[in-house]
Amino acid sequence: MGDPLPVAYALFAFALAVYGIRFVNVSAGTLAAGPETVALNYAVLIAGIAETLAGILALIRGSTYPGYVTSVFGIWLIGFYLLITTGAASKAFTPDALAWYVLVLIVPVVILGVPAVIHREIAFTVAFVALIVLLLLLGLGYHNLNDALSAAAASGKPPALSTAVDLVKASSWFGFAAAAAIWWVFAREVYRSAGLLRARPRSAD
Repeated sequence: MGDPLPVAYALFAFALAVYGIRFVNVSAGTLAAGPETVALNYAVLIAGIAETLAGILALIRGSTYPGYVTSVFGIWLIGFYLLITTGAASKAFTPDALAWYVLVLIVPVVILGVPAVIHREIAFTVAFVALIVLLLLLGLGYHNLNDALSAAAASGKPPALSTAVDLVKASSWFGFAAAAAIWWVFAREVYRSAGLLRARPRSAD
């Protein structure tokens, strides 16, 4: 069986790039409306499916560490897709729910990132660091949005959303950084499989 992981890398990086495009020019109005857009919805969904399936196949092949990483991200992405689309459809989107869903993922991402750092996998280390910062900024941004909307509802004044917008905008640049690092890994794996680069054992498997 061939290696399924490059497919997961390519589509996860694609979803991160779409995330960056979605939020790099976000405004107070579009932020308060929720994170979902058609392009981001489907990018997250296909990445979640690809990561989950590739992770399961990697585990079957005996590639345990990459299998753990892609499975965790894949299942989380499917949950993220359901969170943002179901909330929007039912008009029950709550910024605080999204914030906590994002922030709690930091714990497994840090755990999964340690082997990449120890084995000096530079591209994966860059990707993990960028993802951790992205999750932190996005989570804090939506927490701030929730607090601003709650304060505005209590006071009757317009919500002050500049901090939330700045945090989420900053997270988009880390989405681009993570996408670039993961696409670099994707290219490396594709070129190795095509015989353009010398294959080497994966120290982190």
